[in-house]
Amino acid sequence: MESRSSVSLRYGASTGSPSFGHFDGIFNQFQCSNDKVLPSDALRSALAKTFQDEQRFQLGIMDDAAECFENLLMRIHFHIADESKEDICTAPHCISHQKFAMTLFEQCVCTSCGATSDPLPFIQMVHYISTTSLCNQAICMLERRDKPTPDMFGELLQNASTMGDMRNCPSNCGEKIQIRRVLMNSPQIITIGLVWDSDHSDLAEDVIHSLGTCLKLGDLFFRVTDDKAKQCELYLVGMICYYGKHYSTFFFQTKIRMWMYFDDAHVKE
Repeated sequence: MESRSSVSLRYGASTGSPSFGHFDGIFNQFQCSNDKVLPSDALRSALAKTFQDEQRFQLGIMDDAAECFENLLMRIHFHIADESKEDICTAPHCISHQKFAMTLFEQCVCTSCGATSDPLPFIQMVHYISTTSLCNQAICMLERRDKPTPDMFGELLQNASTMGDMRNCPSNCGEKIQIRRVLMNSPQIITIGLVWDSDHSDLAEDVIHSLGTCLKLGDLFFRVTDDKAKQCELYLVGMICYYGKHYSTFFFQTKIRMWMYFDDAHVKE
């Protein structure tokens, strides 16, 4: 999901790495090329070479799209921010952290005895949620309301992400409490990763019906501290779908205000 306002960034980078050269080249093609389909062979080869030691993202072998996405963001971070640390980056020209990163901390607060755990800070590029939890929470929320509202989606995601995640009281008073996640920045793009708990697609239709096209950051987490994030509304601009050992993607082209469907070399409006 992405904010409706467009943002133009300029950044300098070291292009000593072959993988960054492929990133840079494909970004330039997206902006300037007249071709209907951009070849991804060079980028795939660069990924395979970069992760050869780990045997990940190799040519001709199926791999996880979300993990590939996260690794691509980290590669971009390493090359343009010139930093080795993934979790701490304040470079204003780092696309990965300025656009995608969610700076969070987790904390347990016992409502019974008042004990509070130390905050645990971390950064995530993808906010993962179980599809089973999503569908179960959607049913529970609809049972408590007469009809669904646009504000429900963020609340639904928050409830689903913390469902069943019960912790012991920090002072061991015997109370079971739910974790609280607090967002400390205002990312311009939020990536939600829907995790399927089984190989079956029984919940596919229910998941689709549960999805919303508008998301308020203030609803997604227990609390947000950034003033911009408190007012921020994000809109669905892309989906990466996996079914039957095949990936297909849908993205909203903001210039022509139209959804595009990408299926390997086939592109449709």
